[in-house]
Amino acid sequence: MARRRLCPFGLVARGHHRRSRSFATIGNGSPPQRSGICPLFVVLFLNKTLRQSWQRWIPWCLRKKQRQGLIRLAVMLGTVVGLLGLRQMGALARLELAALDALFRSRWPDGPDPRILLVAIDEASIQALQRWPWSDGLFADLVEKIAAGQPAAIGLDKYFDIPTGDGCRPLPDPGCPDRLRLQRAVNRAANVVAVSFLAIRPQDIPVPFPQDFTNAWDAFSNLPIDGGGVVRRALLAADYGSFGLTLANLYLQHRGLPPYTLTGDRLRSGRVVVPRFTTNFGGYHQEDDAGYQTLISFRGAPGTFRQIAAADILQGKVNPNIFRDRIVMIGAMAPSVKDNFPTPYETEGQTMYGVEVHANIVSQLVAAVIEKRPLLRVWPEFWEGVWLGAWALMGGVTALTTAKVQQKLLGLTLMATLAGGSTVVLFWAGWWVPTLGAILGAVLTHGLVLACELSQEQADRSVLMRLFAQHVSRELAENIWQNRESFLSEGRIVGREMFVTVLFTDMRNFSTAAEMQQPHETLDWLNTYLGAIAEEVIAQGGMVDKYIGDAVMAVFGVPLPSLSEAEWKRDACRAVTAAIDMAHKLDRLSREWIAQGLPETVTGIGINSGRAIAGSLGSAERLEYSSIGDAVNVAARLESLNKEVDGGPLHILISEDTYRLLDDRFQIELAGHCRLKGRTTETVVYRVLGYCSTVSHTTRPAEETPSQNFA
Repeated sequence: MARRRLCPFGLVARGHHRRSRSFATIGNGSPPQRSGICPLFVVLFLNKTLRQSWQRWIPWCLRKKQRQGLIRLAVMLGTVVGLLGLRQMGALARLELAALDALFRSRWPDGPDPRILLVAIDEASIQALQRWPWSDGLFADLVEKIAAGQPAAIGLDKYFDIPTGDGCRPLPDPGCPDRLRLQRAVNRAANVVAVSFLAIRPQDIPVPFPQDFTNAWDAFSNLPIDGGGVVRRALLAADYGSFGLTLANLYLQHRGLPPYTLTGDRLRSGRVVVPRFTTNFGGYHQEDDAGYQTLISFRGAPGTFRQIAAADILQGKVNPNIFRDRIVMIGAMAPSVKDNFPTPYETEGQTMYGVEVHANIVSQLVAAVIEKRPLLRVWPEFWEGVWLGAWALMGGVTALTTAKVQQKLLGLTLMATLAGGSTVVLFWAGWWVPTLGAILGAVLTHGLVLACELSQEQADRSVLMRLFAQHVSRELAENIWQNRESFLSEGRIVGREMFVTVLFTDMRNFSTAAEMQQPHETLDWLNTYLGAIAEEVIAQGGMVDKYIGDAVMAVFGVPLPSLSEAEWKRDACRAVTAAIDMAHKLDRLSREWIAQGLPETVTGIGINSGRAIAGSLGSAERLEYSSIGDAVNVAARLESLNKEVDGGPLHILISEDTYRLLDDRFQIELAGHCRLKGRTTETVVYRVLGYCSTVSHTTRPAEETPSQNFA
């Protein structure tokens, strides 16, 4: 009887990267090494360059928030395109294969397959028989004892192309008893699968099927090897069936189930279709897809399958009934034989013997038919791209929808965890989807959008700090930054009508004092004077609007608007408090300057409350924040009025509008009704004398309320 093969598949076998081994199966040849991952700094550089280009291209007629939204959307889409480009170039292939290994290790082990039994030629068996390699006679005894138990199939994971034993000659006429016994044992069993090795590459040396096994099944034992020598794939069919496929079919036929056959371009058994490995299958890139390949769905780490020592069988210690209706696979499982290979479980310090790899292949094919255990499959490339793009966009959206940095970091962690967890759940269900690509997309997009936001925030902060840093207190400057969205637009402070209290100061006798000093002395002296005024303004929460020579304009109630009457009163009281304190401070400084031979200096102060327009003034090259309006003009006129009207010992004049907002902590008296320059009606003017420990001696009309006519 001629040797038997499962069925001629007639598939063209292009070059697999593997080598021949003396003990059935695999080699350690590997595909050409890829260049690895594109450095992320290249992506970041391109992203920054594109973002700058988009900023120039996006119409400036759009509002700032609209432009920023479009820029961030463009950053997100650009990142998605870049990520898909990296994947298409294969830059993520190694990461995805490493992630695949992690997915295998994350899966709960399926445990031993009760249908499969491994006969291990382990170190103990070799030592027990005191010889290696074993003669064909020993293998004949082994096959006979196993066949006596009526197994469904027997697999010999060893090459028998060269007879081994005393006096054996090369085939076809070995001429030795050991070989003849093996021939009879194999042919009598009729369900033995022996292996050969296909020469795929020109440098491969084929290992032929033993010609004298006329009633045995011929199967090849080649296995594709990934980069790094790791076994993750199974070659099920080329010109004929593989070792694992042939054993699985014999078992299915033994159970009365349909075997796997090639229908069209799909390998199927009934409704079960084996997913076919393609050149860009899952995370692979431009990988050899010759023949009919599929991913190996490992049941667990090495040692998962039940094993029986070959020596125990030969010595009669095993009941043959244990083999009944099972797939029995004989192979070397001794470190000295070196028939072991890296698998996804290698990081746990374990390598898997060749017979175990084949056992996993057999198990997944049989379990898919009998138990409906899912085979590992992937989505079409289009949907994988959608998957990666979706996670990348979600990472960007998470960055956009969270406010604080801590929230963004928490959102990023949750997003990466969710992306990784989703791939794990899908893998457990039999689907391998891009893992590292999804996590990288979410993290990268989140990081780039966050960087874009931080860049814009830095620009906004620079604008605000340039306008306010030297004019308000640190606390107010921080408060301005926290509320920047309410009034910052297009790099300018939006003009708004606010109720403010304005304070003006001006020094008398400045020219006389300046004439008595050198220019640099005058500048130092003036800076001391202006600094004393600014300190008191800032201490009371006001803002130094501008310096005009030796004059100072300060405003209370900006840039954050005071919206209630209580806040208007607070601002007015703070302005008068600042005026009193600076008057006392300047009086002390004046006495010190008199002692230095300088003339006496007097500072007039005018304060008014009312509505004004506050916002950015100037060109794009030079901006300053200021307040304008009639309320500002009245304060300036009141300061000048100190030259004509007695402002009291402190030289502080306030308007009636400010007077009505003050509480009883201040000592105030009426100065008169004055017609200010530029106004047609008289203005009621009060002078501030200082603080008082009791209520003010001035009686205020109870029926009067703050005037609202502040035009």
